[in-house]
Amino acid sequence: MSEPVTVVAAGETYLYTEGVRWALAEAPGIKLLALAHDGPDALKAAVKLGPDILLIDLTLLHEVDYIARRCPDVKIIVVSQHADELSLMAAMRAGARGYVMTSAHPAELAAAIRAVGVGHLVFAREVAAGLREKLTTRSTRTAFPELTTREHEVLEHLADGRSNAEIAKVMCLAPKTVRNHVSNVLTKLEAESRFDAAIRARDAGLGTRVLLRA
Repeated sequence: MSEPVTVVAAGETYLYTEGVRWALAEAPGIKLLALAHDGPDALKAAVKLGPDILLIDLTLLHEVDYIARRCPDVKIIVVSQHADELSLMAAMRAGARGYVMTSAHPAELAAAIRAVGVGHLVFAREVAAGLREKLTTRSTRTAFPELTTREHEVLEHLADGRSNAEIAKVMCLAPKTVRNHVSNVLTKLEAESRFDAAIRARDAGLGTRVLLRA
């Protein structure tokens, strides 16, 4: 039996945190470790408990970047009532791996948590549909001309949310070679992180593996 995906939920209101508790109470394969009610509590819980997922309300978005840097192994999902692209992009640039709506069904929330837990990027369908339409109208032929063909391929995998190990397997490359390519991509794009590079790549129309469940 596989280990459950562990979660810490953080939000400024009890309505939010208790709502998450209720939504995940019967979710198979998911274990809620703690509830936090502000940024410092969220960071403290993330450091102490080391959850797989930090489920954080959009009102605490200003804390996401710091928590993501302090706890790089914790994957962050932002929960929001705003279905606009600007909020989504702000969350992803801050380091979030997922963006789900407060109106999501408990089963959809659980599916998003499991997906992010195994390395996927998850966008709420309310914003993903518009974003995908926007991205598919853009040409990718001239995107990132500073990259080599191999680096461009690596960037596409980053846009799909793949880990270095997954990229190595798909491209039949040694892990060290993949790390070098990723490093070169980040340097050439002057990206702050692999997630920043992924967002830029998606903005240019790269990447196809987008989950629309949440």
